[in-house]
This record gives sequence, structure tokens and C-alpha cells, in this order.
Amino acid sequence: MGNTSILITGATGGVGLATAKALINRKKRVVVTARDNEKLNQCFSEYRDNCIIIPWDISDIETLDEYIKQVIVLGGPIEGFVHCAGQDKLAPLYLNKTKDIEELLRIHTIAPIRLCGLISKKGNYIDGASIVLISSLAAHEGAVGHTAYAAAKGALEGFLLPAAAELADRKIRINIVVPGIIDTPMSRGYLDRMDESQLESLKRSYPFGIGKPDDVVGIILFLLNEQSKWMTGQKIFIDGGHLCRKV
Repeated sequence: MGNTSILITGATGGVGLATAKALINRKKRVVVTARDNEKLNQCFSEYRDNCIIIPWDISDIETLDEYIKQVIVLGGPIEGFVHCAGQDKLAPLYLNKTKDIEELLRIHTIAPIRLCGLISKKGNYIDGASIVLISSLAAHEGAVGHTAYAAAKGALEGFLLPAAAELADRKIRINIVVPGIIDTPMSRGYLDRMDESQLESLKRSYPFGIGKPDDVVGIILFLLNEQSKWMTGQKIFIDGGHLCRKV
């Protein structure tokens, strides 16, 4: 392994786990982070010699300086960063609680913005580094019950262009992937609440079916590698034909 690393947050979730394993299998030096230490070690038990495990709750914003210091010490300068950490709080608008809204904003918006800033400090990255943030189609359609989650993802997308303009001066690229519904442990909390007719209706709205984590990994790997070296400030939608379906 080289002396640079690719950092993956939310590495025990569906997309984060699939991305981390794909990178490890490509002989990349990967730093994996999630808040659940036991689950993190279970997920990567067979990869211990090929990745660096750093358990951390990145929603604890005040500790992120120390977190990035550990990433650099253990993994070396960052050549790639994929922010997959996240959660949802499904609730009708009138039942949204302030603490839940703040929690979603911390994990989906404030933490990645802060991490991008820390990574962009001299000595923390290499020229040509690539940042990939994960948004959601929820910010682009009437995702009932997901108002706070969609707002947090929408705020993250608003960050993209100003950040891309600034980071370009440092030879860092930043792009966002906007997936539709992916069958992950997080989305299962939403899907499992549906009755059979609701679930069938949802499936019909995805011409190519509900997504799997591996359907997103290919786009992430592309954005991390040299093939996309001329791309920055872009949002890439991957939704199984959902937005362009017949209505």
C-alpha cells in the first residue's frame, strides 16, 4: 500500500461498506470510519491488514480536528474522501423535532463541510485529491416524511459549487452523487413501514428496480480515479430511471 489514503465515513452502511470493500480489493489504502466500533470491526475483520479502522462519531463536530489528525497520522495524506455517513428521521412535518432536525443537519451537512475544510489544509491532501459527497433524490421530489433529511441534503448540494470553485485552487476536485432509493439498512427503516400496495407502487416508479449499493459504487470509483480528473462541481444522478419515468 502507498503512503496516501482514501477516507470513507459511514463505512458500515450499505454504500459506504460496498465502496470501502471495492477500494480495498483494488489495493487502495483505505481509512474506514463509523460510530459503532464493534460493527466496524466486524465488517472489516477479514480486511484488517488492508485498511485502517478509526471508530468515530463525526456528528460530534467539535472533535473533527482531532479526527482528521488521526486519519493523517495513520493513513497519510488524503487522496480521496467519500462521505457516506448518514441517517434519516422519518416523520410528518408537524411532528419534526428540533433535536432531530439538528442531528440530521450535523451528519449530512455540517460534518462534511467541516471535513472538506480540514482535508483542504496544507499537508492533509495530495494534488488531484477527489472528494465525493452523497446526496439523495429526496431533495429533488416530494419525499413525504423526509423533510428534514431532504433539507439537509439540499443544503449539502448548495455547498457544492462554491466549494468546487475554492478547492480548484488547491487542485482538489469535489462532486456529488445523487442516488434514488438504494436497498440499505437505512432505507429499510422506511421501506419496511410500507404495506404491500405502497411498496409495489414504489417499485413501479423505478423502471430499472430499486437500487443496490453496488449500483452506486461504480460512479463513486469513477469520481475517485484519474478518469474523472477533468470533473468538479458536478451532481450525478443515479436513480434507475425514476425521474424520467412515464407519468
